[in-house]
Amino acid sequence: MIGGKLQGTEAVYLAAKAGHETVLVDRREDPPACGLADRFVVADITADEDRARVLARSCDAVLPACEDMATLSWLAARVPRWDVPLLFDLDAYLVSQSKTASRRLFAELDVPRPASWPECGFPAVVKPDSASGSEGVRVVTCAEELLAARASLEAAGHDVVVEEYVAGPSLSLEVLAWGGRAVPLQVTALEFDAAYDCRRVVAPAGDVEAGTLAAFDAVAVRLGEGLRLNGLMDVEVMIRDGEPKVLEIDARLPSQTPTAVLWSSGLNIVDALLETAARGAPPVVDRDPRRACVYQHVRAHAGLLEVLGEHVMGDARPLALVPGFFGAAEALTDYAPSAREWSATLIATGASVGEARRVLDAAVAEAAAFEKLQPVPEGEILRIEGMIER
Repeated sequence: MIGGKLQGTEAVYLAAKAGHETVLVDRREDPPACGLADRFVVADITADEDRARVLARSCDAVLPACEDMATLSWLAARVPRWDVPLLFDLDAYLVSQSKTASRRLFAELDVPRPASWPECGFPAVVKPDSASGSEGVRVVTCAEELLAARASLEAAGHDVVVEEYVAGPSLSLEVLAWGGRAVPLQVTALEFDAAYDCRRVVAPAGDVEAGTLAAFDAVAVRLGEGLRLNGLMDVEVMIRDGEPKVLEIDARLPSQTPTAVLWSSGLNIVDALLETAARGAPPVVDRDPRRACVYQHVRAHAGLLEVLGEHVMGDARPLALVPGFFGAAEALTDYAPSAREWSATLIATGASVGEARRVLDAAVAEAAAFEKLQPVPEGEILRIEGMIER
């Protein structure tokens, strides 16, 4: 795995769950994922090609888990020549990492999507073209707000995308594709914090109608095959009047949702990606939920325990895997007793989503009581890519 932050944590965690030995490479000395890997190498993988080749050839596959374009391009140009599978499709990623290029693809494939500016009117969503996740996203309701949001992004060096604001539940779906055939995996539901960052993943997606899920499957398959993807991508949509509107795609291993999929359905997406590359075709998968999983992040700081988006995990110290953490099924955390600051990803399961939520709420309450922290009330849950409070 190249990169030890959020994607790297996901990659190492899932690979280890599948029984694989993991080697993590990162430029930093203490990225969050280094506490989970079997072997950790501090290095810039691009700085010494001979060393990189030896390291890659000692492994069964290389999985990029970063978004540094120079590193990704360097790996794509070399790893296949070393006869080592690269679990990454650079051509697909170049389309998906640009919202402008992605929207062109959506139009070519005629998939449902938010309307473009200025036809969409207000409220509208202003986004940086190539930033990841919720970074720089703003909802604007008038021309003055639009000008200010656009100016702020342009001053930071971003190209700007403006599109329709779509209200509704937020869903995510991973797709495995190879050789022109795409297979959809399990749909998850996303919930967001006040900074528009995903703080909770729910699997299965809950009370979404079967017809809507089938439509999401069809759209995701059309995108994977239309992108000519050889690898993994995820698709995020908002549901309006039962129709999935595609917000964005990412042709890479995402963070958060694959772990929720594993705990709900038993499907290990990293293992399935390895099998796809080895077979030259996506495998037959069992994505039916066996149980419910709720997955969320908490941060202890300043005497408070708060549920926040995944950025708190990207800033964490090296993580440990802790089964039964304050009653949760499992946690990834840099917690230490009586530490003033720590973060944790909590995973809870149950026969239903409601039961899993109750387990998670109890774990948060127990952690707060044990550490004498004040839980911060969440209030109404932010959904819809964090775009509106309900």
